[in-house]
Amino acid sequence: MATELGQQASGKNALNRTSYNEAAATNKWALPGFILSWVVFFAILTLIPTSETLKPEGRSALAVMGWATTIWLTGGLPLSISGLGIPFLLILTNAVPKIPEAFNGFTTNVTFLILGCFILAAVMQTTGLDRRIALGIVSKVKPKVGSVLRGIIGAHLVTAILVPATNARGAVFLPIIQGLNNLFPKDGEGARARKAMTMIGIGFAALASGVMLLHSHMSNVIVAQTINQAVKQDVITWGTWAWMNWPLLGVLVIIYYWVNWVLKTKNIEVPGGMTEVIRQRNEMGKMTRTEWIVLGVFSLAIVMWATESIHGYQMAIVAIAAVMVLFIPGLTNLSWKKVQSNTIWGTWLLLCGSLSLVSAFSKTGVDDWLASYLASVAPAWGWIGICLFVAILIQILRLGIVSNVAAVTLMAPIVAAMAPKLGLNTVAFTMMILNIDSYAFILPISVTACLIAYGTEEFTFMEFVKTGAPLTLMIILYNVLIMLPWYAFTGYPIWVPIN
Repeated sequence: MATELGQQASGKNALNRTSYNEAAATNKWALPGFILSWVVFFAILTLIPTSETLKPEGRSALAVMGWATTIWLTGGLPLSISGLGIPFLLILTNAVPKIPEAFNGFTTNVTFLILGCFILAAVMQTTGLDRRIALGIVSKVKPKVGSVLRGIIGAHLVTAILVPATNARGAVFLPIIQGLNNLFPKDGEGARARKAMTMIGIGFAALASGVMLLHSHMSNVIVAQTINQAVKQDVITWGTWAWMNWPLLGVLVIIYYWVNWVLKTKNIEVPGGMTEVIRQRNEMGKMTRTEWIVLGVFSLAIVMWATESIHGYQMAIVAIAAVMVLFIPGLTNLSWKKVQSNTIWGTWLLLCGSLSLVSAFSKTGVDDWLASYLASVAPAWGWIGICLFVAILIQILRLGIVSNVAAVTLMAPIVAAMAPKLGLNTVAFTMMILNIDSYAFILPISVTACLIAYGTEEFTFMEFVKTGAPLTLMIILYNVLIMLPWYAFTGYPIWVPIN
């Protein structure tokens, strides 16, 4: 699964090698997984009885979910093909018989926002502007590991605005981190420094930096769409998402101090200073006219997204307009052939299919059916206890699903339907529980960015678990004890249900 996303995100040889090795290791499961997906599909269709709460179309949607889950867990099909397969099966099983409704995930506002952002990100990669910005920030810090990690985190925050895909950001930072790692020996302090920079620079920070802005992480789009469908109004826009989630910056602080403490790396000196980063930065030369135009157009688009309530233009319109401006003849030297080869079309197809499945769950009532079962096992511990229980349960249930988009797709409609059954606020509960999925750091195989980091072989499986599992628990506590009170301040108290 890292193959498709990673290779589309970047043409860099190092990433390709990592992706190829991971694909070779898992390819043997593709055919058995493909066969198993259809066994699961037909088993659900034939063995699960319908009832007053589970209609035939709901059972069909459940079968499609079973098929998709098996495909995602085993790599039985490329993720992009599974995205196309979801609406196909929804139509075939009469879960959502009409083509426009089955494919509605392909036509939403946020869908085309992300498509525009993916093309803009490909423009960044084609010009090298994303890497230039990252190198420029990292090169300004002091030659100590702690300072370098702060620079890497800061660079991730900036590139999260400009490169709206976690795996693409991992691709941007992979050669930078590898260049830094080459400055350190592979034993003693050097080994610890290499582990810290790889875990944070390719894995943790790539994920954690993307949650604050709606367009910066694909899972955010699914969460926002699910909430808006659940409450039947567009309460989550680009601006409201940013306002509600900016305190998640605190998670990056936790990551920084925890990893430095566990690996004892904060004060390790960088051998030879920052010469390697400065060398990479200087090799790029001065910014070109095209790069300045790209940066200006993207910056204007971000301002337009943030002020949608003032001018009224939807986010998708702004994103597509920005793309069109960049290809005005004579304005830039961009080549569409190169840009389209860097555009992660496969991830976009997966996202669209995922949104279609989320919508089908809501329309057929299967989300409500599944939520009733999960809500029945939740303990009566008050809103803090319930949120902790559900957050930990979701983390356990999603182990082994490498794609964040896939994991959130499965959980989103169920979590949203659970909120009223538990007497909790749909907006606050859904956002908090599903945001935590973006910090699935228990295993290095739980998210693609961490899998790519693991593929560098700078740390072992258990070294990651010892660092990532406690970190995930701290992030769960942070979301329950800090973010939920903040959501209450923004107008969505967890203890007040939305009717």
